[in-house]
Amino acid sequence: MILRPPAPAANPADLQVRAVERGGPAALVAWLCRLGVALGLALALWSTPVHAATGRAEGFFVERATGQITMGRAVLRYEPELADEAQALAASIPQWWSEVEQPLARDVDDTVRITFVDHAGRVAQATGMPHWVAGVARPEAGDIVIARHGPDGAPTDLERLLKHEMAHVILHRATGGAALPRWFHEGVAESVTGGISLSRAHTLAQAVFGAGVPDLQRLEAQFHGADGPDAAVSYAAARDLVEFLRHRDPQGASMRQVFAELRAGYEFDVAFVRAYDASLPELVTHWRDGLPGRFMWYPMIASGGLPFFFLLPLVMVAWMRRRRLLRRGWERLDREDALSRDAAWGVA
Repeated sequence: MILRPPAPAANPADLQVRAVERGGPAALVAWLCRLGVALGLALALWSTPVHAATGRAEGFFVERATGQITMGRAVLRYEPELADEAQALAASIPQWWSEVEQPLARDVDDTVRITFVDHAGRVAQATGMPHWVAGVARPEAGDIVIARHGPDGAPTDLERLLKHEMAHVILHRATGGAALPRWFHEGVAESVTGGISLSRAHTLAQAVFGAGVPDLQRLEAQFHGADGPDAAVSYAAARDLVEFLRHRDPQGASMRQVFAELRAGYEFDVAFVRAYDASLPELVTHWRDGLPGRFMWYPMIASGGLPFFFLLPLVMVAWMRRRRLLRRGWERLDREDALSRDAAWGVA
């Protein structure tokens, strides 16, 4: 018997290439499509910030954050090794606060205390929040903690992260400290941060064509859990729902009226009826009914039919067209309601 050395383990990439070669051009196209999808989704997921709305009631204290910069009513505390980044952050904080404040409220108290740490693990230690968060706000106290690195050690997008946490504080003040559902807090903070989140869109599309989009009760419960994937679905759904509510009218007047009604002391559900002339369940149903049409591109991507970056322009066109149709639909309903009221009162 001749003993032969064991064959070297096959490289998965080599196996894939050989399979493509055997399959010809069609297999090559399919493989490139799957590769494009994987790269696009990996890039989107890498850029997704993780954050939360509130922490322990006793406040945030990070012993190592001994440096301090004061900008009017805003105070930035930071760990000494982050001095350079803290200086750059401090220069942007007033502008970022203004950019978040503008769509939520005309003017609110801008007192805020921000603590800047190196890693998300210190955020969890200081706030008592789950390990997967890189930023936390305690709106009632105006306290924020953000990290330079996320739970996996990757750098965070400090602008998006800090704007998100600022939004929690501003929303609390814009509504007069009204009790708000967590999904609404997170959805508003995600929405006003700005930009298009590919990872959020992909997560929501998966839910639309998979396990289903959680109802408001389950959405709220998942925000209070410690499961990262469930939380990701909740963030994506809350963001999209708030986007729908904010753009129900072109100038976002209805959402600002919700804030005014809440400041006046009305309950959350009543504020929506007064601002939108429709109940929140009706608005949510209208939003849910439109989800399959808005994410009709997802099955083609999931099956490897086309790379995501090829479909992105089509997704954007569909999204803008959907917004125009919704706006026209609401305007038509408003005109019909006005005519009905005029007819009821005998107005010519």
